[in-house]
Amino acid sequence: MKTSFYRRFGLFILLLVAAWLPAILIGAFRAADSNENIVSDWLPPHFAETKRLKWFVERFGEAEMLVISWEGCTLDDPRANRLAGSLRRLRINGEHPDSIFRNVFTGSEMLEQLTAPPFDLRPAQALDRLKGWLVGSDERTTCVVAQLSKTGKNYRHEAVDSIYQYSKSECGLDPKEIHMAGPSIDSVAIDRTSHDSIQALNFICWGTCLVVAVLALRSLRIALIMFLAAVVCQYLSVAIIYYSGTTMNSILMMVASLVFVLSVSAAVHLVNYYRDAIADGGIEGAAGRAVRYAWAPCWMAAATTALGMASLTISRIKPIHTFGMFAAIGVLAGLTQLMFVLPSALERWPDLRWANLRFRHQSSQPEGGPWRIWAGTVIRLHPWISLVGVALLLVVGFGVTKIETTVNLHDMFVADSPVIQDYEWIQQHIGPMVPVDVVLHIPRSDDSGILERMQLVERIRQDIAGMEIVGGTLTAATFGPKVPFGSSVTDTLRRTILKRKLERHRGDFEKLRFLYIEPDEELWRISVRVVAQTQVDYGLFLDELEERVAPLLKSQESSPDGITGVRATLSGGIPLVNKAQQQLLQDLIWSFVTAFILVGFTMMIVLRDIVGGTLAMIPNVVPSALVFGLMGWLGIVVDIGAMMTASAALGIAVDDTLHFVVWFRRGLAAGYDRKTAVRNAFQRCGTAMTQTSLICGLGLLAYSMSPFVPISRFSWMMFMMLFTALIGDLILLPALLVGPLGRFFEIKSKNTQTASDNERQGDLVRDETLPVSH
Repeated sequence: MKTSFYRRFGLFILLLVAAWLPAILIGAFRAADSNENIVSDWLPPHFAETKRLKWFVERFGEAEMLVISWEGCTLDDPRANRLAGSLRRLRINGEHPDSIFRNVFTGSEMLEQLTAPPFDLRPAQALDRLKGWLVGSDERTTCVVAQLSKTGKNYRHEAVDSIYQYSKSECGLDPKEIHMAGPSIDSVAIDRTSHDSIQALNFICWGTCLVVAVLALRSLRIALIMFLAAVVCQYLSVAIIYYSGTTMNSILMMVASLVFVLSVSAAVHLVNYYRDAIADGGIEGAAGRAVRYAWAPCWMAAATTALGMASLTISRIKPIHTFGMFAAIGVLAGLTQLMFVLPSALERWPDLRWANLRFRHQSSQPEGGPWRIWAGTVIRLHPWISLVGVALLLVVGFGVTKIETTVNLHDMFVADSPVIQDYEWIQQHIGPMVPVDVVLHIPRSDDSGILERMQLVERIRQDIAGMEIVGGTLTAATFGPKVPFGSSVTDTLRRTILKRKLERHRGDFEKLRFLYIEPDEELWRISVRVVAQTQVDYGLFLDELEERVAPLLKSQESSPDGITGVRATLSGGIPLVNKAQQQLLQDLIWSFVTAFILVGFTMMIVLRDIVGGTLAMIPNVVPSALVFGLMGWLGIVVDIGAMMTASAALGIAVDDTLHFVVWFRRGLAAGYDRKTAVRNAFQRCGTAMTQTSLICGLGLLAYSMSPFVPISRFSWMMFMMLFTALIGDLILLPALLVGPLGRFFEIKSKNTQTASDNERQGDLVRDETLPVSH
């Protein structure tokens, strides 16, 4: 760009941004309001587990429900039935004909139903069947169960708010007394926990970055200009999400914060080039010269960052996929806007005190100084630094093989959060809440009757109920008379009578959603409730569940009176959680490998050397290997927020590597030897690298206070990775450049002077084409 470009068009650029700023703000706020998180929708529809859940819902109805209880909610508490009656009458928007809940019932209502005709169970029998899912082990504590309708799924927040409202108006209960659990409250809790805290954390992030920028640049005016330009980039990235038609989720919320700190980082580099341009040629036209200096390294840095983010799009987990896509777009869109807005503002409102930098031009290369001392230390110890760095990478990196992943609800919130406390209360007083369903496919061609089929279902249910982490089981038999298994005359007579009764009430079992009749088979449902704990390995549980069911089905084939052709299907929340955890680990590996290949290929192009490009990636692999390796050794599980950090940090960490290598090679082009070129690189961009890493790291660290663990973990892991990346770029990278491997970074040019010629030039020969970053 010409030097006069920003002086001629700067005001027009700023007015143009001001003109579209309302559209950016409207899009950003509407995107934030559309925040919605449905954990069951995180896996793509073509996955077998997702298909099975859809197949299950089409036959047995929506699995979403809310379990509501409180201290003193017992079978003789009339408030439970009053609350249930109010929820049954609840309509969407008050007038919509559809109900939010398709079914609402209480423990006392179900107990009354089981002890009345046609079931006629004794109270003790009925209570035994309700234990673990509707009545607690004390046989007194109960709950209200509200199942959302198909339309009601779109009104989860209204459903939860209505429960709190009716609990207060109909039952006199304070919202803090209510305990709720279930898939519906999971989604609402994620929505609200992430959304309610993000704005306050944004202010902390903004304040941190602004303070660090002021201290680093020693100019409030320049820091404010830089800060405002980055905020516009932040809102632009969120507006892009809205105008693309994508619904916001809690993971996507971090795109805005990430784009902001990266925009600040790019702005710091650009401002440092701007200051150097003033020192070289005065304040007149300095903005244009700064863009000319910064154009290549800033766009290369943005490209590698975008590639790191884009590598996350290979993930099959939807929030991670969309995060990677919009983070990559946001980084590039932000830098595009920044390259026009920031220089225009600097050209129009310069800090005149910086004009004095030109008069300090001659003293800008002190004989000493912290960077020259640091560079001398690294150069002197470079063999040991390289050796220790590689050894540390191998030892700590081995811990990566030990990492475990999780998408459990208990791992998404801090231990004292209301949603976790409610889950623990309900699991302790009522029963487990995590669902898995076993569906038995019984061919209609088999000549067995309904009683024989219910006996098979009951045998399998009893065997499943004996598993350690199973707290409750439900089948059609739960709502019918006791199924006799004996061979006595009395049992035979009872079975004959029971067959006729069961046939008459087959339709009731269908209404209860525990039996579904297909043209060629009957589907009998066994609903299982499992404890929700981090320590539970759901993969092992599913394997054990299949191992228990398979022999029972096989025995049917060999028995003369058995039912042949029976098979089982597992569906529900646990298979989805287990698959998501497996997918999370696969995505972590493949996204990082993809990022490494893409960014490494970019480095090879920049350096025009395959080996040099590969070696330049070593300092950038260290942060991910170190952090994830330590997590593996310490047994810290990797959640959805942590998974994104490896590829994102790799793309960001390469930024400083690129700036350092660019200045190193410019030094070589000016005729320096490798040691002198390293000193030159430290002097030129060491301060800017430190400033940008501090701003990015401390800015993101503000989000570690989020009560939503994936956001919190993403922030502190990114801080750790950016900090270790800075250490790698300031210690390990220059050690490699000075050592024997540094020859792969040299420019292959006939005009390059010999080493002996370079040594005679002394430490730093002044080249007016190379501005100095202070």
